Amino acid sequence: MDPECIAINRTLDSYTVLYTRRDLDGVVSLVEPDFQGYGTGPDEVIRNADEFRRAVERDFAQTESATICFSDRRCTVEGSTAWVMGGCRFSFITGNGEGEMEGRFTAVLRHYDGVWRLAQLHLSIPCQEQSQGESWPSAK
Repeated sequence: MDPECIAINRTLDSYTVLYTRRDLDGVVSLVEPDFQGYGTGPDEVIRNADEFRRAVERDFAQTESATICFSDRRCTVEGSTAWVMGGCRFSFITGNGEGEMEGRFTAVLRHYDGVWRLAQLHLSIPCQEQSQGESWPSAK
């Protein structure tokens, strides 16, 4: 594996550990000031690090515990920019009980000051109305 991809995977692993520990400052330290991204909810549109902080604060406030695991990662690096894609699994406990969501992610990271930081992160859950092998969900 490319040595830079190893370093990038360490950043993603740090994200999962810090998120599980509910270390808000630690998670936010992994993103650039002009970070942007999407969460899985329809209102989770993030345009900067401050909005990212508020989104993670909301995650923590609405759960007793939550973890995210990135899997099947594919990493490509060109200079000081990298992009990664893979699967992700969310496990959480809320006041309504335990839950899990299987999803996908894409991320863009940039290297500066000797550190790979997230510039963009997109988390998504596949459309449940869309059957395997079909390009579109069934009409209702």
